[in-house]
Amino acid sequence: MEYGIADLMNFSNSSDWSITARVLNKTDILKFKNGNGKYFSTILIDKTTDIRAIAFGDDVDRLFSQLKVKHVYNIKNGEIKKADKAYNNTKHDYEIIFNSSTIIIERFGVTDIPSHPQLKTIEHVFSMVVKTLIDTIGVIIKIEDPQEKNGKHKLRNIILADHTGQVDVTLWDSKATDFNAKEEDIMSIIGGKIIDYKNVKKISVTLSSKVEINPRWNETLNLQNWYKGFEKKKLLNLSQVSVGSQELNMFENSQSFRNKTEYERILQQMKIDDDLISKRLLELNDEEHKIESERADLNFKKQRLSIERDSIQSRLEN
Repeated sequence: MEYGIADLMNFSNSSDWSITARVLNKTDILKFKNGNGKYFSTILIDKTTDIRAIAFGDDVDRLFSQLKVKHVYNIKNGEIKKADKAYNNTKHDYEIIFNSSTIIIERFGVTDIPSHPQLKTIEHVFSMVVKTLIDTIGVIIKIEDPQEKNGKHKLRNIILADHTGQVDVTLWDSKATDFNAKEEDIMSIIGGKIIDYKNVKKISVTLSSKVEINPRWNETLNLQNWYKGFEKKKLLNLSQVSVGSQELNMFENSQSFRNKTEYERILQQMKIDDDLISKRLLELNDEEHKIESERADLNFKKQRLSIERDSIQSRLEN
């Protein structure tokens, strides 16, 4: 019997299940940090939800080449276990561990399975917890040249925008050097990691993230139509807002680009800065009062010394 991915939570004590799902993303074959063992992971989706699946050891060699991104498969058997949300951004509370009993058969002509998970608009980035993962899409409005970091890694920064705001995105290593998109292209990110850099949230595209340029999705067409009606120069005509330790790029020309979460953070920081300034002004006023008091006292003493000196000199002359 075939089940939906959402039903797999009921099979934590059984490996006898079957689903038909599309492969959304697949990592390269990765090695553990200690060098012992290898694994790869993939994100599967059907009409009910999405789920992460992982293969280890010998199952990597057997299954890796069978699974191709965007293709649809009937997948049978495997261990269902609780998902580790530190590494899993799917909606499912469980994940699949492929094992020796797992069978994968490609299905052709299946058109009713989604081609991507539910996407978040860019404004969500700024309210998400650091190190969590996001699926999003936007227009590329700026691409920087690759840079070298610590002599080991390459990185490239780009700016992604939609009707809710803009966000800095960092691509690493091969994703940075092999990046061949151009400004005004539409870029989707599946599994981008939320990071915090100088108190501003960004998206980091990791090895397990999937990037696609101009995907054939309805969201791509919607973004292209929106962008045509919005001049690029307005997007790039940014004012640097520096508040305390924050440096935020804010759109000057469109109310729709104002990110409420970031504005709330700015207002909060402004209040902190205002309190600090007020406190320092009080300190300075107090210091000025002390200085004026000391100046008056010194002037009085100087006058007394002058009077006494004149008196002594007068006596000596007489």
